[in-house]
Amino acid sequence: MTDSKFVDNSAELKAALEQQAAHNTKVDALLKLTREQDLAAAKRVIKQHGFIAKDLAPELKQTRGGTRAVTPRKSTAGRKAKAR
Repeated sequence: MTDSKFVDNSAELKAALEQQAAHNTKVDALLKLTREQDLAAAKRVIKQHGFIAKDLAPELKQTRGGTRAVTPRKSTAGRKAKAR
């Protein structure tokens, strides 16, 4: 008793996974190539304008990536009441 609606997609899945692996390899190669080209362009611009590390530091500064919630300061009223 086989279900006529059941379709075996394993061959199609295998082909799709192979295509995905090939595309991932191509994307990685292109990213590496563009990174090298961008680095060369950055070096050329730095040399052209005579930038030094101090000039570039604010631009390269790592940020925390979001706004932090500020916690309110604790009141000293509770500590004063306990001290009495």
